[in-house]
Amino acid sequence: MPERILVTGAGGFLGSHICAYFGQVGHSIAALDKFSPAHVSPEIYLNLSGFFEISLPDNTLVTILRQFQPSLLIHCAGSASVPYSMQEPHEDFRQSAGVTSFVIEMLRKHMPACHFVFLSSAAVYGNPGTLPVREETPCKPISPYGFHKNICELLCEEYASLHGIKSSVLRIFSAYGERLHKQVIFDLCRKFTDPSRGTVEVYGTGDETRDFIHARDIAQSVERIHNSGSGGVLNIASGKQTRISEIADMVKDCFRSEKNIVYSGSARPGDPLYWQADISRIASLGFRQEIPLDEGIRAYCRWFNSEYGI
Repeated sequence: MPERILVTGAGGFLGSHICAYFGQVGHSIAALDKFSPAHVSPEIYLNLSGFFEISLPDNTLVTILRQFQPSLLIHCAGSASVPYSMQEPHEDFRQSAGVTSFVIEMLRKHMPACHFVFLSSAAVYGNPGTLPVREETPCKPISPYGFHKNICELLCEEYASLHGIKSSVLRIFSAYGERLHKQVIFDLCRKFTDPSRGTVEVYGTGDETRDFIHARDIAQSVERIHNSGSGGVLNIASGKQTRISEIADMVKDCFRSEKNIVYSGSARPGDPLYWQADISRIASLGFRQEIPLDEGIRAYCRWFNSEYGI
């Protein structure tokens, strides 16, 4: 049955993919973001009941909750950069924990039956000692971004335990997909297509691993969780680790580049070394990765070409 879904951060990378996914299956969506979606293709916002250009925290949210009456709130708003959090930890805290605290408190006061889905990050794990990482693995973040996501998770636990707010926490590993204008795949595309660069320089040794998951599969996971009535913490990933050197080679092949790849030998502060998720919990709800990594990389490179006129 169609539902009313409220998406914060709807103009951003994950928010726009989530709006597109749920709109395509016929749900009614109210979208919030501090930026206008004018630059985004209109088909992304199918079945949109309204786009509200507000910067949270904003008491306009109360009016939207009362009028729209959502059964599901997907909280995509907030900080999304480890390097930025290292430079501006207080501002990262405000955008992450401050905004999340406001949103979930407004649910408690005005829409307590609404299911709250919080998009967290594998950054809460830091550098885990063993792989694959299970949800029970202790959180040992190594960046302000990871610490602040962990604080948000504790807020979800608090409001679930003390106030009865149904909440689900998605620990998302390495998200990628069209409209992502940062992080490793974007950086590789930019460097391989830059005619002024003779080589492609990459942080680290190339042996570092990530567990990549396409944004559409993240949206699919939200649907599985909501339909199952599940709450708590769930890893969202493919369940496979891929070396950064493999990603670099995939992107190089997509652009048919002859450039040599050079690795710096040292990772950026706050970046983990190796990631692979145990996804048995989300898999038990029927989740299966639908977009293989090689297919997703090719689609991303085609999008990059069209976006930047290569």
